Amino acid sequence: MSLPVNKNNAYWNKPHRDYSMLIMLALTALLGVAMLLYMKPGPFGSRVGDGTVSETAQRTDSLAEETDTPAIAPPQAGELRIAVGSDLHLDQDHADRSGELGAVSYNLDLVDALLWDARQKGAEVLLLTGDLVNGGRAYRHEVLAEKLRQAEEDGITVYVLPGNHDLAPIGQTEFAAFYADFGFDEAFSRDRTSLSYSILRDDLMILMLDTAGYRAGAIDLPEAQQRDNNEAFLSEGTLRWIESQLKEAQSRRIHVLCAGHYNMLSDYSHIPGSGFYLENADRLAQLLREYSVPLYLSGHMHVQAIYQEDGLTELLTEYLLNYPSGYSVLDLSEETIRFTPVRINVDAWAAETGQTDPVLLHFTSWQKETLRAYCRATVASMAERNALREDEVEKAADFFYAVMVAYWDGTLAEKRDMLETMPGRQAFFHSADGYSYGWWLQDMIDFASPLMQGFTLNWKTSP
Repeated sequence: MSLPVNKNNAYWNKPHRDYSMLIMLALTALLGVAMLLYMKPGPFGSRVGDGTVSETAQRTDSLAEETDTPAIAPPQAGELRIAVGSDLHLDQDHADRSGELGAVSYNLDLVDALLWDARQKGAEVLLLTGDLVNGGRAYRHEVLAEKLRQAEEDGITVYVLPGNHDLAPIGQTEFAAFYADFGFDEAFSRDRTSLSYSILRDDLMILMLDTAGYRAGAIDLPEAQQRDNNEAFLSEGTLRWIESQLKEAQSRRIHVLCAGHYNMLSDYSHIPGSGFYLENADRLAQLLREYSVPLYLSGHMHVQAIYQEDGLTELLTEYLLNYPSGYSVLDLSEETIRFTPVRINVDAWAAETGQTDPVLLHFTSWQKETLRAYCRATVASMAERNALREDEVEKAADFFYAVMVAYWDGTLAEKRDMLETMPGRQAFFHSADGYSYGWWLQDMIDFASPLMQGFTLNWKTSP
């Protein structure tokens, strides 16, 4: 499937409208965080949340099984497979496996599982697009760097870039030192005004961009532009450096893959103070179009999404700790870039590496069970104001759960007709009257796109 070249958010496949998409994305991210906090400890098979599991759970479990991410085919001959992870938020201070913070309690394990799974899927390269750790603490970077070092010894090359959570208290200089072996010392070129760098790999240039967004006090490179705020930005010096790299790639007749932490094509990338603002996002997009770079990779929003505008596509990779704990896979040939969403097989990693924690050994089921429990609790809370019978609460919760599973699995478009006929649909929207969940969920259903199941781009694009 090739992507159209109109300005759309391809997940909902409709033009942006005022602030509704920002609110929707923010609510989706908040739902993920709330779901994590809602998870409770306990052996696998025990109940989670408030301990209530729907009587129709078997039916909604069947839906979840149907929408599991399928096994990805091996790369074809001549293709380079690149895995893309984002927003790891590694934090060993909260990695106690208690389950009290949900998947956050397993954040170290999920990083290990990601590195293992990417190798199992045949990736030669792993790009990590920022928010590697929480809070920019040196000891957290030390732990991650050691994990990445082991991953490279096991056969995968890792390149990293900083996100807004990665610096302060450490500065730019210390960040580059921590990850010297993961891009900075291997760079073909480094921007002297930021932590941006380029990598040459055969017939490919990878541009890893530092979009800042961290505290201004962490900017300590001698030639970096000093700031009086914490907004994300690309300086004039960085833009000149980016163009020099694009010219270099053009002269070598090689393809360019570009990545940064902050988003570029979202309307909210142009709204100061939104939390998604990237100063000079338009100028970056203009440069990528001018030099026929078809794809930009980012993270930051904590949801998987696609933006498209005038022949340029942006792919957002989701937060590692959100259901369903996934990442992006790109298969690069001479002619095309093929995207496939991938769910980490935590269960297989746990078995392969001798883990004994029952949650890790049955992680997929644990996440689904928790999501279902959260959906029921949300409906029950809304129903306190908009009365439902107990059986209607159960059916409404099943509907909510089914939509959310399909949403995160990227199959919402193909499940739309089935979801519209579920018996709990009317009860859910009755309970949601007066709450943002109502229009939010309906928009997701109405404008879902099949592109989230995968797409193919041509390297040769025209604006």
